[in-house]
Amino acid sequence: MLAPNLFGTVQVTQLAPIGAFAREKDLIVEFDDSEVLSRIEETQLNLQSTDQEIKRQEAELAIRNNQDQVQLLAAQYAVRRAELQVKRNELLSAIDQRKNILSLEQAKRSLAQIESDVKSGQEQAQAALALSRQRRNRFQFDAQRDQMRLRQTRLLSSMSGLVSIRQNVFGGARQFGAQVPDIREGDQVQPGMPMADVLDLSELEVAAKIGELDRANLVEGQEALIELDALAGKKIHGKIKSMSGTATANIFSGDPSKKFDVTFSIDMKELLTTVGAKPEQIREVLATAEKNRSRPASPVSLSMASFSTAAAAGAIDGSGSNGAQGGVQGFGSDQPAVMAAAGAQAEAGQSGGRRARPQTGATGGAQPAQSGSGRAAASQNETRGAASGAQGGTAAGGRGGQGAPGVPAPGMGMAGGRGGSRFSQQEIAAAKLPPPPGEDSGLQVLLRPGLLADLEVIIEKIPNAISIPAQAVFEKEGKPVVYVRSGERFEERAVRLAKRSESTMVIASGLKAGEEVALADPTRQGSKKKQEKGKTDGSASPMASPSGG
Repeated sequence: MLAPNLFGTVQVTQLAPIGAFAREKDLIVEFDDSEVLSRIEETQLNLQSTDQEIKRQEAELAIRNNQDQVQLLAAQYAVRRAELQVKRNELLSAIDQRKNILSLEQAKRSLAQIESDVKSGQEQAQAALALSRQRRNRFQFDAQRDQMRLRQTRLLSSMSGLVSIRQNVFGGARQFGAQVPDIREGDQVQPGMPMADVLDLSELEVAAKIGELDRANLVEGQEALIELDALAGKKIHGKIKSMSGTATANIFSGDPSKKFDVTFSIDMKELLTTVGAKPEQIREVLATAEKNRSRPASPVSLSMASFSTAAAAGAIDGSGSNGAQGGVQGFGSDQPAVMAAAGAQAEAGQSGGRRARPQTGATGGAQPAQSGSGRAAASQNETRGAASGAQGGTAAGGRGGQGAPGVPAPGMGMAGGRGGSRFSQQEIAAAKLPPPPGEDSGLQVLLRPGLLADLEVIIEKIPNAISIPAQAVFEKEGKPVVYVRSGERFEERAVRLAKRSESTMVIASGLKAGEEVALADPTRQGSKKKQEKGKTDGSASPMASPSGG
């Protein structure tokens, strides 16, 4: 939804609450219309005055035409009488004959002069009347334009969805790094400035970023496990929907490295069932999604957060996974919405901090291999991502895509001054603000844009895999080796690696499940002293056991 062009800045008088669930034809934003109403009244007065002026000119023109006709008849009668006098010249003297001829010529000249005056007078009156009519048309156009702008002062939702308010980026001078506030009632906004979005939660996506090194490990269609912070302990299945072909860097973030945008789709039936939706509610939500797909899409900006992936083998339920956190994003109505991670807006994505996963314990017994597949631990650090809503089909370029602002759907306050044109005057006048989030008990408010989610991307499934921490593998003479505990000592053993990630190594040969390996090189003097100290004070020694599955 964009601020209308009302000849200058406009003031927000009413604004839907952030996070409120709006239904179709609900009022989202209302602007101060006092100046528009004043212009409409002034234009109406000018229009009425011009109408009266046109009527006066038309009446004067009619009177003038009648007077001109009388003058023409009089002049024509004078010419006819002079012609009759000339016909009697045979009976008159030469002097009288000359007088009659001169009288006839004078009467003809008078008739010609009157005809010329009548024609020029009529042309002048018609020109003045045409000018008045043109002025009336201009006032009519101004009145229609102001009426259209008056309709733009109330922006209505063209579908059901969650209200997301944009940030007031033109709200005055601020220091560098200062937080940009959301648009509020009473703010002055510029014409064409994005105001709000309505996000459809019937389709959700997770938006995140990955590093350049991990981009090669991901392909579209890969399975992923999504765990929302709001639904702790419950994992939802999803897939990689799309990945950007180029990496970008955000200079305003703490991480200057370039990242690739990745969008994950979510199994909506599974998600809705997890949040406790009834079958009829699920059918209603999915029906809404199908209805919204037929609507025009509008672009929306996505603010995506980064997450780091790690090639993993083995995994939950027999599949390897990469740990990461991203934001969920949704689609639909006026805008598709992003749900798990971030801020709505459509453009209000927030990035979360990194959540560190604890390291493997220093000493531990060998773990027996599990049936199925071995699991390689995901990246040591999981990154939280933030996501924001996008308009289905997008917006800010492509559905779920960033970015760039585009033309909103009808009824959303289009650029060019056509916002709300799909609604009747009665619907616009009767529209009301949606209730605050706490007063709406609908299912849709249970799933909101801006939530955070942990992502585990299933890279590859390796059955019966043995994995150890990456720091347990050392390089000797160009070959990978590990130090396996044998009694009170550690013996060096060469291994062959099958897969590797930032935090996990999958061993193809050289180790057995249950054997203990050192996490520090025991051949170094510092490592020996550390081990001896650990035995003295009873602390854990730097060892780990390979896990199999």
